[in-house]
Amino acid sequence: MEPTEKFGQLRLGFIDPMQWRYEVIRPLVLFGDRTATQRAHETHTHPDTVRALRRRFRQQGMRGLLPTSGNTGRQQRAPRIPEAVRQEVDRLKALYPGFHYRELARILSYKFATPINDKTAQQLWARSPVVPQGHLPLWNYHTQPDRQQARLQVITLNS
Repeated sequence: MEPTEKFGQLRLGFIDPMQWRYEVIRPLVLFGDRTATQRAHETHTHPDTVRALRRRFRQQGMRGLLPTSGNTGRQQRAPRIPEAVRQEVDRLKALYPGFHYRELARILSYKFATPINDKTAQQLWARSPVVPQGHLPLWNYHTQPDRQQARLQVITLNS
């Protein structure tokens, strides 16, 4: 029986992608009696894939064979967003529903001295449970019949 046929029979019993990856590189790691190109031909795999699997196995052990995208070391966690930023998003969403995400990111970045990009602002906006209040029934300052009331409204809005 040729090595290709043996691998074809083994493939039928694999239930985990990690098993398949280990079997692809096992003869290279244990015996070293063939090249990566020969093993790629036997397993019907691209030679670069075999070389990459062998390299990752040597660097990280079995962890290097995990089929996740972040298998080149420790996975980085997304930075936590402070609760104050979330509350500010809720407040801004209640005031005005027409913010663009870049505007929102810039406001949040300046106000909290935290680097926030437009994608994060978009996610925060979408996750915010606040319903926008819509258009406020405000007068234009110059068309307000009572000037004192107009000044009081401006001071109230700015504080």
